[in-house]
Amino acid sequence: MTEASRQPKDKNYNLIAVLYHSSDNVESLKTYIQDAEQEGDQELVDFFGGILENNLKAAQSAKEMLVARIQNEQE
Repeated sequence: MTEASRQPKDKNYNLIAVLYHSSDNVESLKTYIQDAEQEGDQELVDFFGGILENNLKAAQSAKEMLVARIQNEQE
């Protein structure tokens, strides 16, 4: 059985998954940035910083969309 076939086919579930993975990536990227800083590799610091920013935006957008969808379902 594949991972995709075990997941419920629910848009909110998928949105929660994006929120989770984006947030999880943020924590990993913070570590990668620290490692690059310790090595004095500014190119990697900048690269990981850009990805970090994208993940923060994705997590925030997913959170806002999820809240709005849940509120609409309760009305």
